[in-house]
Amino acid sequence: MIHPLKCMLLASMMATSVFSGCTSTGNPAETKSRHQATINHVVLITLASPSDAQALIEDCHRLLPPIESVRTWWVGVPVDTGRDAVDDAYEVGLCVGFDDEDGLQAYLEDPLHLELVASWRPKVDQFRIFDVGMTSIGR
Repeated sequence: MIHPLKCMLLASMMATSVFSGCTSTGNPAETKSRHQATINHVVLITLASPSDAQALIEDCHRLLPPIESVRTWWVGVPVDTGRDAVDDAYEVGLCVGFDDEDGLQAYLEDPLHLELVASWRPKVDQFRIFDVGMTSIGR
């Protein structure tokens, strides 16, 4: 037999988990962007030896998640969609998201980021770097 207090606690926990995901106003843009970062640091990397792509991806997986200011991140390779307008002239694409400019700056100075850059700079032909904000910061 389940104690009534346990039943109330269980019901309360279930209601909290159901309704905590329902705080959106119903606006699709708000719902779909809820977990986006305010600033995204996008890096397209052209390697001297394209066969090094997997090793770079593994280093990104190892070194980036522990950095405290990193809120979101992904790393991958170009996808051949057969569309001429798509620029796929790189081997690895990386996007790291932050809450604000201070978070980006902390990332740029973090020893793990510096280790990643120092170990891969000699193996890279080109870094194309874009810092993209969800607001009109700068300009």
